[in-house]
Amino acid sequence: MKTVIGPTQRQFLADLRSYLDGLDPELVAATRAENIEDPMQPRENGRRFLRRLAADGWLGVSWPTEYGGQGRTEIEHWLFAEELYSRRLPNGLLTLNVIGPTLMLMGSEAQKADYLPRIINGDQVFAIGYSEPDAGSDLASLRTRAVRDGDEYVVNGQKIWTTGGDVATHYWLAARTGRPEDKHRGVSLFIVPMDAPGISITPIITQGGERTTSVFLDDVRIPASQRIGEENEGWAAIVCALNFERMFFHNEPRWELEQLAGWADAQGLLEGETPQAYALQERMGEHAVDVEICRLFALRGAGMLAAGQVPRAEASANKIWWGELRQRICNTGLDLVGEDGTIATGSPYAPAGGHLEHGLQSSPVWRFGGGTNEIQLDIIANHGLGMPR
Repeated sequence: MKTVIGPTQRQFLADLRSYLDGLDPELVAATRAENIEDPMQPRENGRRFLRRLAADGWLGVSWPTEYGGQGRTEIEHWLFAEELYSRRLPNGLLTLNVIGPTLMLMGSEAQKADYLPRIINGDQVFAIGYSEPDAGSDLASLRTRAVRDGDEYVVNGQKIWTTGGDVATHYWLAARTGRPEDKHRGVSLFIVPMDAPGISITPIITQGGERTTSVFLDDVRIPASQRIGEENEGWAAIVCALNFERMFFHNEPRWELEQLAGWADAQGLLEGETPQAYALQERMGEHAVDVEICRLFALRGAGMLAAGQVPRAEASANKIWWGELRQRICNTGLDLVGEDGTIATGSPYAPAGGHLEHGLQSSPVWRFGGGTNEIQLDIIANHGLGMPR
């Protein structure tokens, strides 16, 4: 069997674990509690934690040394992200793993010089502005418009499901600069400070408790220098960023299965020679295999990135498997828990710490966050299997 985890990677992981074990316990505990409550964006303690890692040279594991990284491969970066997630600590999800690499590939030299040092220092946090109320994940239908006015663009519109919009420093904003009938060929991508005049943010709390936002843009002026790539050609940068984003869905099912196994073990459900115990052991074994498949999907993507490729259909397959597996694990757990499974996260009486209940409540987001599963199936069919549109 071919393996990409060799002595170098195992030593890297040992060094990383030793470093993490030596961090300030108070900072780690506060960050973990914050991250379990809302893992989508680092907040106060998460930002402190990431700046600590940055100061110690542990952010940007796979970033080139010219941009302040360690210059390691994406395999080490994958190990880094997995280890951080296993400890329920932030790994710089969108900003470090998505925006930074996309800027390296598609940003201007001035944009790289401006943003990359601040990203790898943990000083900047990006939120992503793609979805709109009437367009959903169909980015080709977006209506937020950017009109050129001299050396600036004037932007008007509304975005929705901007996770972290209330804590981010900058906005990765898709806007229409061409005609509506041009679809994705008339879209441009911009970087905008979240405190720019004309931006207002409304919080949204989802049924799973995740905090997201709606962002309104009213005559927001953006220098043309903050456009990524050429006018009307932002689609390529959006696709590139989404592919990076979908490759970092991998470790949550593992953690949720651990919660389920811990609870079932504590209840004695896995013990004894009964049909029920055997059936549950079989189901848990199936989930454990599926979790490892999920890890292999992510590792395959990391291998492609290490080879200089950007996964596309592979990233979509990873994202679908990840989301549906999380739902299967939480379903198994709540079938076992029964009526007590309605006790919400935060209650001391919630079985498995309420994590399974919370996971199932959040599951609808997993179907469309990062692009709906239906769109991912189209990408797999067209780009992975070569089927006609």
